[in-house]
Amino acid sequence: MGKIIVDTSGLYAVADRRDPHHAKAARFLRAQSEPGSLLISNHVFDELMTLIKRRLGAPAALQMGMRLRNSRLVEMVVFTQAEEMATWRIFQKYHDKDWSYTDCACLALAQQRDVWEAFTFDHHFQQMGLVNAVNAFGSSWG
Repeated sequence: MGKIIVDTSGLYAVADRRDPHHAKAARFLRAQSEPGSLLISNHVFDELMTLIKRRLGAPAALQMGMRLRNSRLVEMVVFTQAEEMATWRIFQKYHDKDWSYTDCACLALAQQRDVWEAFTFDHHFQQMGLVNAVNAFGSSWG
């Protein structure tokens, strides 16, 4: 398996045991073994930390943040000015879609790195043409 774009919804499902996708997300994450295969942008990291802190509390957010930052599986991608401009162009171009700015950042990263699989439960990624990497583990978009 190659590189995978990681979305907030995939990681949030891992963090929240009450999330309906928790078991699938945790099983998927445990099956990963290739160093640097999970691409997490600074946009997704920001969104995830904010969401976990708000819903599950600061200790849960700090724990997840440290796990991600220390994981050999994760490549943290801090966007350059060029990647920010690419994100903005996508956000402007697809204003008719209900994609968040962070979703657009994921698409910009996918295009830049030529990666078309995503760890997500957000149907917007299917609209973008990305393949749900969790499908290999018996899940579906949703």
